[in-house]
Amino acid sequence: MNEESEKERSKSIEWEAIQDIDSATYTCAYCGKTVSSNQGIIVNDRYNGKKGGIFMCSLCKFPTYLGPDFNGNNIQSPNAKYGNSVSDVPDSVNHIYEEMRSSYSVGAYTGTILLARTLLNHIGVNFGGKENQGFQYYVEYLFDNGYLPQNSKDWVGKIREFGNKATHRLVVNTKKDAQLMIKFCEMILKINYEYNAVIKDE
Repeated sequence: MNEESEKERSKSIEWEAIQDIDSATYTCAYCGKTVSSNQGIIVNDRYNGKKGGIFMCSLCKFPTYLGPDFNGNNIQSPNAKYGNSVSDVPDSVNHIYEEMRSSYSVGAYTGTILLARTLLNHIGVNFGGKENQGFQYYVEYLFDNGYLPQNSKDWVGKIREFGNKATHRLVVNTKKDAQLMIKFCEMILKINYEYNAVIKDE
């Protein structure tokens, strides 16, 4: 959905029982924009003596909780996605990348890591690799055909390492691990799709 159709759609959304509340500024997980909102629902946490709210994004109109968690720590849920959208990426590949970013936004860091492996597999198939092969096959295919820079082997090694631990050793990956994987995958997508599209348009 492009930006114009998103704006039109947001105009059709109406929340009932919404009121004016103290304004908050945050990055919306749904539209990715930094917004200030004073429309929503007040949430009083009597156990922790703190106040929060469910804020309606002033642009896309979707709700975000800002306030204390069960331990009294202030949180945002869903959190903002990490990384950036990449243009000119085929739908089958982009769907996995955006799923990675969405997994990160809800704190599913191990899922984010596992999706990084899946993303490289999809990129490999998109560039002519055989379907239904193992992760190592796609890594070698991407390196051999110039889709992965030779000096990125350490990054790919991290994807393999993190993914293997999450799959076979029941290790829970961290927020930092997930950020590293999204950064790397964003770079690969930009090099192979977005930047190539820019050159072709010149």
